[in-house]
Amino acid sequence: MHRILDPDGELVDAPPNLDDERLVEMYRHLLTTRMADEKLLNLQRQGRMPAYYQVSGQEAHVGAALALRDADWIFTAYRELGMWIARGMDALGVVGFWMGIPDDTDIWDVRRYRITRLNATIGTHLPHAVGFGCAERRQGRDTVTMAVFGDGATSESDFHAAMNFAGVWKAPTVFLCQNNQVAQSTTVDKQTASPTLAAKAAAYGFEGVLVDGMDPLAVYAAAHQAVQRAARGGGPTLIELLAYRYAPHSTYDGTPVYRTAEEEAEWRAKDPVTRMRKFLEGRGLWAAEREESMREDLSARLEAAVDELEARPPVGRDYSPRHLFTRMPEALADQLRGEQADAGEPPAAVAAGEIWTPGPEPAPEGPTRTLDLTEALNLTLAAAFERDEALVALGEDVALEGGVFRVTEGLLDEFGPDRVIDTPLCETGIVGTAVGMAMAGLRPVAEIEFAGFAYPAFDQIVGHAGRIRWRYRGHMTAPVVIRMPVGTNLGNYEFHTDSPEAYFAHAPGLVVAYPCTPYDAKGLLETALAGEDPVVLLEPVSLYRGLREPVPTEPYLIPFGRGRVRRAGADATVVSWGPPVHAALEAAQALAAEGVSAEVIDLRTLYPWDRDLVLASVEKTGRLVVAHEAQLTGGFGAEVVAAVAERGAYFLESPPVRVAHADVFWGPTRLERYSTITPERIAAGVRRALAG
Repeated sequence: MHRILDPDGELVDAPPNLDDERLVEMYRHLLTTRMADEKLLNLQRQGRMPAYYQVSGQEAHVGAALALRDADWIFTAYRELGMWIARGMDALGVVGFWMGIPDDTDIWDVRRYRITRLNATIGTHLPHAVGFGCAERRQGRDTVTMAVFGDGATSESDFHAAMNFAGVWKAPTVFLCQNNQVAQSTTVDKQTASPTLAAKAAAYGFEGVLVDGMDPLAVYAAAHQAVQRAARGGGPTLIELLAYRYAPHSTYDGTPVYRTAEEEAEWRAKDPVTRMRKFLEGRGLWAAEREESMREDLSARLEAAVDELEARPPVGRDYSPRHLFTRMPEALADQLRGEQADAGEPPAAVAAGEIWTPGPEPAPEGPTRTLDLTEALNLTLAAAFERDEALVALGEDVALEGGVFRVTEGLLDEFGPDRVIDTPLCETGIVGTAVGMAMAGLRPVAEIEFAGFAYPAFDQIVGHAGRIRWRYRGHMTAPVVIRMPVGTNLGNYEFHTDSPEAYFAHAPGLVVAYPCTPYDAKGLLETALAGEDPVVLLEPVSLYRGLREPVPTEPYLIPFGRGRVRRAGADATVVSWGPPVHAALEAAQALAAEGVSAEVIDLRTLYPWDRDLVLASVEKTGRLVVAHEAQLTGGFGAEVVAAVAERGAYFLESPPVRVAHADVFWGPTRLERYSTITPERIAAGVRRALAG
């Protein structure tokens, strides 16, 4: 274990090249952190902030922050108070964060401090640091990212994903593990059988360093060396800071029962603040009486910050709806107005330009080519990559092989391996690094080979891609496009035919698009690539090569939230998306022979979706049938039925009918026929609606 200062403040190894002024600055940050930590605990005990996570014992991480250069970024977890202070964050920012004040430039200016906000899902920010660092390097910027996390995070799959991607890509990333030897109450021996956490780096092809995490000088020296290595292209480093947390896990944790008084006393003797003070006093650089004035000044500043923040008017109910998407979807604006009316609040002043109103259907002109769906997607990607150098594609097999279904075929030869990237087989890493790339200004197109494989990356999609704009109030965004082949009718094995669209439509902040024709696939992908919001694009595998039609070669944008009437009718409305749209058209054709006129609506996007088109159709026909491949319970069809019930119940002449997969898993091979939504099933559903 690398150490420079022993617990008595004596040098046991060569110190880093820091002059006296910087040594004193380091101690001031250590002491400020300890004092602020105590004050914040008191403020929480007074009920002036909901919770607080103390850092006492771990203040030596100040050294890591001071080793970073101005252009470098910290991807924080939550127990990094000293790093925030060393990075220049003022009292208003520190207190505002723990008081839960939403992001603002005077609270947590992410671009000023170059520190990301709290990450509550342990370790999931690590792939972001890797993607961000690689994106910065690709854009010609000399940036190193430092991902900070605790010992518990090393058990998370995101840790593995980030370390593996960083090693393969030689990312300019420093992984800083604050091993305080207990994750809440779980001791490190229950987390790993590895002799040290630093030893894990070897498996990923880069260096791991074990450092005395109570020694600020050793922390600085190790971090400085790692930053310099990353900056010159030498790849990542894992630094394990072996430290001790004097306080409980958090203010809601109570008295720790997982350690003894003797153990705590042993580690108290290694206190980083005391250690550094003794070192400076021995060199005549510090006198203890200076600390009282520091304490009084800091206490006053923190109290003033709390007073100022408490005096501010609270954010309005419109805060979250305003910052979720580039503009507020109409349905969300309706929800906001309804909540305000129920609460007796005046409606928020939302300007027309702030509302996301779907534009008109495009009317593209010019030459066309007869394409299938994969060719339409490929044409769109190639043209967009030519226009926009910020676009990158990543995923397993997307480069050399051109994707499992050849959607990205030829892109590697045309745009090179820096923009078309074969990744390790890890959906968490694919989406997580894509989120980091997007945060750095690139526009990643991430491919998941089958939608049923997306579940390991679910947190990255709904917990980060969909939240970044909201989390940073638009000061940072993540316009990721996540492509997912989806659906049945291939005779495939389990997970290859899942239809998980409702999961993503339920998650705030995501656009969910689901084309069923080559023309729509091109127009919706163009819109996704040109937009500023994250998009989940579900591509029906059964239609990849089974349908060809003329497609304009020039770009055109199909607005999200704009459905389409595929067949006009008067007796019943059938609403669908993806392959069941074609089954519905066949059913409508068969029903016409029985004298039944069915109107078929293709939603095309599930969030936002064209509620007005459906309501207008149901008002005309008086009957509603919804058909989808996903399971019945909680399927998106339930949302369509609910919206019609809320806003058009009196239009209905009979109860709505849902035609969907039963609440079981999508069956492999011979079981798949029970999952398929056939024309016969939809026709039967229409007959049920007609029978009332």
